[in-house]
Amino acid sequence: MHALILDCDNTMGLPGRDADDGLALLYLLGCPDVEVLGVTTTHGNAPLELVEENTRRLLRELGREDIPCYRGAPGPGDRRSEAAEFLAHTLRARKGEVAVLATGAQTNLLGAAEYDPEFWQNAAAFSLMGGLIEPLFVGGKEMGELNFSCDPQASLAVVTRGKNVAVCTGTHCLPAYLDRAETNRVLAGSGPVGDYLVRKLGYWFDYNRDHWNQDGFVNWDTVAAAWLAQPELFEAKQAVITPTETSMARGMLLGGGAPHTITLPVIRDAHAFRAQVFAHWKAARVDPARS
Repeated sequence: MHALILDCDNTMGLPGRDADDGLALLYLLGCPDVEVLGVTTTHGNAPLELVEENTRRLLRELGREDIPCYRGAPGPGDRRSEAAEFLAHTLRARKGEVAVLATGAQTNLLGAAEYDPEFWQNAAAFSLMGGLIEPLFVGGKEMGELNFSCDPQASLAVVTRGKNVAVCTGTHCLPAYLDRAETNRVLAGSGPVGDYLVRKLGYWFDYNRDHWNQDGFVNWDTVAAAWLAQPELFEAKQAVITPTETSMARGMLLGGGAPHTITLPVIRDAHAFRAQVFAHWKAARVDPARS
């Protein structure tokens, strides 16, 4: 059983805002050997208040209010929060057993280290979605980095001090592209969760068509979730990064700083990856009847 905490900036369902944090959670809820100990909210895709409200709404819609949700810090200023305290306490109580999946700003993780300096080594692993090693292009247009650049100091701390750090960069997530036609064909009529997602994702397909010239979208955060749950879907490449706080302000992992070795998960087969994601969504242990 893989035990983990999801630290996210979930905005699935909010107009013009990313859906992938919620999709990562649904994927995890379809993994029989994954235990989600809690969800901690952070800033990034939207201000913390919206993320917090939306995440609690999502858990209600899915009938999974048994999963605790903890409010994080609203920005890089005062990092101490109930989310940071939960992260620090849980990893200390179950040292070496719990992984952290971080799909938004890294603020809560540095906050946890302020509660417990051993936080970095208490984790089983850190799986992060974010960062760039080269310019990122989507639909023929350059896309800026969001997650790591939200709190450069925290991001630098995680990638240089964390234990067993894997970084799913924007470039390495590109094969996790979801085409609208395929997604609707696979999910529609497949059961309550599939129908829920078809309803829930229409706005995000429309947004990406209008803003990124694609009739689909990259399922960024589910890549980092899958690395923890199904590492066999990836080739684990070791990479030396040289970040600085200045480079992290742009999300760049190569910045001329001290060298650190991380893992870059590379999807082996995009078709097989999508098939597994669809299967886990449909198998999610949820009750979306109230949505």
